[in-house]
Amino acid sequence: AGSGKTQVISQRVAEILKRPGVEPRNVIAFTFTEKAAAELKERIHSVLEADGVGTGGIADMYVGTMHGYALELVQRLVPETFKFSALTDITGRLFIDRNSRRSGLTECPTSSARTPRLRRFLHSKLYMQVTSVLREDTVEDELIPAGVLKAYWDYMSLLYNSAFFDFTEMINLAVQLLEADPNQDEAAAPVHRHIQDDIRYVVVDEYQDVNPLQERLVRGLVQFGANLCVVGDDDQTIYQWRGSEVNNIVTFKDRYTGVRQVTLDDNFRSSKGVVEVG
Repeated sequence: AGSGKTQVISQRVAEILKRPGVEPRNVIAFTFTEKAAAELKERIHSVLEADGVGTGGIADMYVGTMHGYALELVQRLVPETFKFSALTDITGRLFIDRNSRRSGLTECPTSSARTPRLRRFLHSKLYMQVTSVLREDTVEDELIPAGVLKAYWDYMSLLYNSAFFDFTEMINLAVQLLEADPNQDEAAAPVHRHIQDDIRYVVVDEYQDVNPLQERLVRGLVQFGANLCVVGDDDQTIYQWRGSEVNNIVTFKDRYTGVRQVTLDDNFRSSKGVVEVG
């Protein structure tokens, strides 16, 4: 913490944009929040301006969350999704509660004898988390109670039939397309062409917080040889409730080839005086 990770990313992206033949659309920079994205954009602008480099066309570079990128990707390249709308956490719960039976909510069994089924309004948030976990992690279907699995598929059917994406499905669909064979899946072909032709650099901030599904998205984006830079701290896993897998950063050098590891071990945020007071 306080070692200047965001500044390193800003300078790295700025240096990439200075390279001959590199266009802003060739770069993707992922952050975990829109607030962090706004800060990163501002810092990149500042670095470029300080170096006397024009920032024209920089809007073509994606800096933001993985959910936002995945939604933009599929809705730009997959016609079947053009009319889909995105659900927020609040509208997602309202959608589940409003369709409590068809969404599978009130059909989903529990292990409690007093409450054998999930209840409308009371358990919709929990149900949303369950449907997300079943897509975000590697889960063996045979270990899931049949009633829970049926409720989940009811939710997924309702989601698509109603032309909605929740946050998890934005990434899940993008991953399915990136992992599909473009010669056999017509919808995957334009996605693969775009990734292969346009994406040359991918940067991921707070990499220790990515979950298995997000890691599959990253791997899909660099499958044609794009340069990947991840920044994180295995001691700062703050989103474990989202299913983050800290092992992603610990084993990064073992899972990717040609890795160069740089350690930032100076804490500029906490001076010697601050540490001594603490």
